[in-house]
Amino acid sequence: MKHRLFLLLLGLLLGCARPYETPVAREPLPTPERWYIILDAGHGGFDAGATGTDTGVKESDLNLKVALLVQTALEEAGARVLMTRTDAGALADTKRADMSRRAALLLSEGADAAVSIHMNKFADRRVRGPMAYYQAGADAGQALATSVIDSLTDALALKPRLPNPGNNFVTRVPVCPAVLVECGFLSHPEEERLLQDERYQKTIAEAIARGVMAFLEG
Repeated sequence: MKHRLFLLLLGLLLGCARPYETPVAREPLPTPERWYIILDAGHGGFDAGATGTDTGVKESDLNLKVALLVQTALEEAGARVLMTRTDAGALADTKRADMSRRAALLLSEGADAAVSIHMNKFADRRVRGPMAYYQAGADAGQALATSVIDSLTDALALKPRLPNPGNNFVTRVPVCPAVLVECGFLSHPEEERLLQDERYQKTIAEAIARGVMAFLEG
């Protein structure tokens, strides 16, 4: 009797058991953005900055193109990026007002680094190559600028060069480590043309992003 009752209960349990189901694949949770970076495309609108000696290209336009590429590279690396401008216009109608609004963005709370993109120009047309400036006396800014210029010279197969101390608005205002990157010289005949080449712009932008991330992750 007990044996028959055990078999009956076993049959009921087996009949009620659900067949094995393959687990449904789920979308992975988004990775938190670990770093917050302020990215400044220098000049804009009425303030064109430098102009190409041979082609007349506006520095402000090149700054924006490179900065947008840097933004993409940084976001792909998992960073959150705040752009000071995303179009050809200035931030205000006057230089003073523009700088005031730019300063407010550069002082954004919680930023881990600030990067300002520029192009250079010099009377001696033989001078070429990228440069990186940090606020004089700022050790963290110097470390950031060193990481960026090392990444740039490596990507462009140039001789190593040191970052430069300075007292620039975009490195002086932020409370976080800040670097002003001069991507190249619009006065150098070859470099002026290269700086307008999309592939060269991407090479520079990705090198800047690598340098920034190496500093933050280091």
